[in-house]
Amino acid sequence: MSCFSRLPHTIRPLVLVFAILLVTACEQKEPEQPVEQADPGASTAHESTPEVTSIDADGNVAPFGMVSRQAVRVEEPLPAAPPVPTAATSGLYGIHCVACHGADANGVEGLGVSLLASELVARSDEDGIVAFLQVGRLPQAEDSITGVPMPAFSWMEPEQLDELAAYLKSLQQP
Repeated sequence: MSCFSRLPHTIRPLVLVFAILLVTACEQKEPEQPVEQADPGASTAHESTPEVTSIDADGNVAPFGMVSRQAVRVEEPLPAAPPVPTAATSGLYGIHCVACHGADANGVEGLGVSLLASELVARSDEDGIVAFLQVGRLPQAEDSITGVPMPAFSWMEPEQLDELAAYLKSLQQP
C-alpha cells in the first residue's frame, strides 16, 4: 500500500494538484532575453563606470563599495557670523521672558519691548535690573512704553535674577 492511498479521500486531490504544480514549476525554463548588438563605436556604461568593490587589498571589508571611493578634499568653512542672541543662550530667558520679548529679544508687538534697544537695560547696571525684575511695572506706570504689565519676578532665587540681569546686559554688548 502506497503512502498516497493512506491519505484521507478529501486530501488526496489537494496533494495531487500540489505535486503537479511543483513538477510544472521545476520544468519551466527562464525566458530568453534578446541579445542586443552593441555599436562598436559607442562606449558602454560598464566601460565608463569604475568598478565598485567592497574588499580592499588587505582583505578588509567596507560597506557599499567604499573601498573603491577616493577621498575628496573639502575646503575649510568660513568663520560663522557672530551669534544672534536667542532664548537658547539663556535658559531662564527662554522660560520666563521669551513669550513677551521674543526669542531674538527684539520684542513682541503689543507685549514686550525690544531688550536689544531697551533704554532701561542700557542705563541700568545689573543690580538695577534685578531691582526692576523683582517689582515689575504696572501698565499705567509713567515710564510704561507699551501699556502692558511687566510681571514681578520677586519669587525667583537671587542667583536666577542675577543670571537674568547679566544676560540682559550682555544683549546690548557689541
